[in-house]
Amino acid sequence: MVNRIGGLVSGMDIDGLVQKMMRTQRAPLDRLFQNKQIGEWQRDAYRAVNTKIRAFDTYMADNLVLKELNSKTASSSNSNLVDAKATGSASGTISIEEVKQLATAGRLVGAKTVKTETATGSTKLSDLGVTSSTIDIKAIQNNGTLAKEATKISIIEDMTVDQFINKVNTSNAGVTAIFENGRFSFTAKNTGDVINGEEIELVGADALGFSAADFANPDISKKASATAGQNAVFTVNGIETERTSNTFSISGYNITLKEKFDQGPAVTITATSNVDEMVDKVKDFVKTYNGFVKDLMDQTNETRYRDYPPLTDEQRKELSESEVKLWDEKAKSGLLSRDSILRDGLSNMRSLLYQSNPAVEDTNYNTLYKIGITTTQNYNDGGMIEINEEKLRQALTENPDAVEQLLTSTGNKNGTVTKVNPDTGVEETITTDTRGFVKKLRDSLEGFKLAIEDKAGRANMADEKFSIGRDLKATTERMDNLKRRLETIEQMYWKQFTAMEQAMNKASEQSSIFMQR
Repeated sequence: MVNRIGGLVSGMDIDGLVQKMMRTQRAPLDRLFQNKQIGEWQRDAYRAVNTKIRAFDTYMADNLVLKELNSKTASSSNSNLVDAKATGSASGTISIEEVKQLATAGRLVGAKTVKTETATGSTKLSDLGVTSSTIDIKAIQNNGTLAKEATKISIIEDMTVDQFINKVNTSNAGVTAIFENGRFSFTAKNTGDVINGEEIELVGADALGFSAADFANPDISKKASATAGQNAVFTVNGIETERTSNTFSISGYNITLKEKFDQGPAVTITATSNVDEMVDKVKDFVKTYNGFVKDLMDQTNETRYRDYPPLTDEQRKELSESEVKLWDEKAKSGLLSRDSILRDGLSNMRSLLYQSNPAVEDTNYNTLYKIGITTTQNYNDGGMIEINEEKLRQALTENPDAVEQLLTSTGNKNGTVTKVNPDTGVEETITTDTRGFVKKLRDSLEGFKLAIEDKAGRANMADEKFSIGRDLKATTERMDNLKRRLETIEQMYWKQFTAMEQAMNKASEQSSIFMQR
């Protein structure tokens, strides 16, 4: 470190002179700083685009994948007997001609013993003669079979009846337990009959009134009881069948049997498409799609002010707060102007709008423009779309299933379709893209997102993993090397000025000696 003498002898502003001389030397470092700042801004701008891509993709997943586009309403000719709801895949008419029996749940009721006759919820199990132990419970599952593994309920002597009941009911045992009038009851949560088996099996619950002796007790007032579960038995479209639950699905309908009946007219169930709701879903999608496209187009068309590079710390000190704000706005403008990644991503999205879907059998509705969805006439809109609502309503009214397949079918990029060759009249199987528009669009966005990540990475990615990161790292290294060089140059300047000051001081001292003589 050089001992600095700041113009005490010469009277010169050495510090100011060094700063001015270093300002020229620091110009390359300032340019590197500005390049690095622009790189960081661009990285963040790209990542902001990816955030919007993910948001748009999530919107489609939530509204067009998890929720069916083809909204249907089911109607029952007698909802007091049979109720129904329609999914998007509901088709045809369902006729329930007879319900012989409803599904019920199996139940075990323990015996009332002397020790439980006066017990309440606050009674400790130890007072009922129950010691610390474990009860194994198996119950019928929603598929109609008994659980393979027992659920173990640990009993502690100090546990109250209510605490035990709550422990059973909040477990995965598949039963609901109650204690009333001195007796325990376990009821299966799932209805139905286990073939060649019991709906509930208890092991280790003898002290609670569920021993074999309790069930064989001839005293009716104290006797334990078992009620077998039963399946729902009904006739649908002439076929007698069973279900373990009173609520089940057939042909896209969610059916609920509410009462037994065997006389009178059959209960018929039909479904109609909710065209208004489907139109609203498509309109909302188009609005969201256009908002996304416009946002990206605005960024690619934004003006780039190259005469407004990022401000250095010294430059910021020389400007007012309002001037800094205006400068930064111009410096950050157009960071993704004419960007090839964004333009390619938008181009890929636009290309999907014109593709037909060979998997849609009704060729009247196998492209978007045939159902009233087209790009706007203004090329500068960048591929935003508009709806001919009258045409869309007609398509949804005439063939809602075809429209749903065109828009939201999962399909396969290398799917197969059987078509009749118009020249030979022979059916041929061809390999083609059978994905619906939304699936194609989501896959396109995934490629878009990966291209951006390759350029700008993610927040948790190392700089070496993406191109801007590698450039930033290289720039940082160059800046560090240049800073060390500038420090050496600044020390040299100070060394020279210090030597000058020392020489002038020595000359002054010698002059004083001569003057004294």
